[in-house]
Amino acid sequence: MENLDFLFAAYTAVWVMLFAYLHVLARRNRALEREIEELRALLEQSDHR
Repeated sequence: MENLDFLFAAYTAVWVMLFAYLHVLARRNRALEREIEELRALLEQSDHR
């Protein structure tokens, strides 16, 4: 029972790293979605020419 502080610190660190990783993945996903929309717009422009 004397090491509960270390256990709590370890779980907190893991959760913080997990949320940071998910945040990075979400940012990359949004950037990819923007890039796909730009490519679709360029493709539509080239089809109309």
